[in-house]
Amino acid sequence: FFARSDGPPSQFQISGSRVSTRGNLMSLIAGTYELERFQVSQGPDWTDKWATSEIYDIEARTPGDAIPTLAQVRQMMQTLLAERFHLEFSRQTTVMPVYTLVVAPGGAKIKPSTFTDPPMTRDEGSAGAQIRTRFLNYSMADFVRQMRWLFDRPLLDKTGLTGGFDFSLDYTAQPPGMTASAAAAMGLPDLEPGLPIVASIREQLGLRVVAARERAEILVIVHAERPSAN
Repeated sequence: FFARSDGPPSQFQISGSRVSTRGNLMSLIAGTYELERFQVSQGPDWTDKWATSEIYDIEARTPGDAIPTLAQVRQMMQTLLAERFHLEFSRQTTVMPVYTLVVAPGGAKIKPSTFTDPPMTRDEGSAGAQIRTRFLNYSMADFVRQMRWLFDRPLLDKTGLTGGFDFSLDYTAQPPGMTASAAAAMGLPDLEPGLPIVASIREQLGLRVVAARERAEILVIVHAERPSAN
């Protein structure tokens, strides 16, 4: 159990009785309580910056030799967050600005999957910020989770489409808030952040990204402390 200065969002890796995960405190909490990252926030009386800047690598073993379920791992993580981080929080409901993914006029241009394995992606010749990806057996919820980082507010699946789909997407990975000089240095087009991916999704997949306001449950951190290193 130790802190690092950067890293990806938290997700659980289960290998036998061994469990590992990695992320900042906010991401760890989101994964533990089955929330999206945007549903975890800091309260007005607790704004310590380390909650988002410090990345923790956590490795643990569950009792016995049986492979734990994801529910058991999440329960274990709840205990760890309470004991090691002294986490205290409250649950609230709020209305927030979001983007919703809906089916565009004319219908979706994606096909039900013929792939029987778990969802996966394949690179189809990406170069720099130009990303070309094949999605296999991807649900719309999976797709939304994959693409959220490209938007400046939460992206929610409102397509009503169920099951897995196979499709390809060619888009410019231009994160929200990127400055014009940074975009130019990467060879990106001079466009408003977010527009390249929105246009690609509409033209290639037959789906629209629409600005909206939605009610969502959020978890507000009241108190937490840095854990001591092992």
